[in-house]
Amino acid sequence: MVAVVIGILILTIVIAGVGPALGTIGKRDREKELLFRGKQYARAIGLFQKRYGRYPSTLKELLENNPRSIRQLWKDPMCNCSDWYLLILNTPDAIPQGGPGGGPAPMVTPGGGARPAPTPTPVPSAFGAPQTAGPIVGVRSRVHKEALQEWRGRKFYDEWRFIVGDADREGAAFDPNSLRRPPGPGPAPVTPSR
Repeated sequence: MVAVVIGILILTIVIAGVGPALGTIGKRDREKELLFRGKQYARAIGLFQKRYGRYPSTLKELLENNPRSIRQLWKDPMCNCSDWYLLILNTPDAIPQGGPGGGPAPMVTPGGGARPAPTPTPVPSAFGAPQTAGPIVGVRSRVHKEALQEWRGRKFYDEWRFIVGDADREGAAFDPNSLRRPPGPGPAPVTPSR
């Protein structure tokens, strides 16, 4: 009987020591997944803009238009929900985290001239309250919790913004014209003459 009590006591001590470490490992994995999924959305929005000459109005457009721009609609791993906060063109949230300057490329007409971006409009929701829809340029999490790691100087998940053309930038300045370059090979490399 005493041996069983001592065994349970030892097992409780081991679980108490390992439990927090396992929780931290799970949280770190969810953070990595948030970075992966957010960047996937930013890349898909950029691809959609290149293909169709406009930004999507809903995330479903990324999946439903043929050819698809994204493999699947990802859930936010921090809450395991599909409720991403949408970053709408020409709103303060849509400015890249690197600071002012840059940002999503303006929409360009086939004649080459820039046209003004549409204003976000409320769309009726199945839950009664209208939701804002408009030209989506990125996503971010709605979860306001402190992260284990910083990403671009931000410590909270809802501050990690994944914006088209900016999500893959790691320290370099964002070039908004990078989304408007025609597809195909770039300039021929210069070879030194002998």
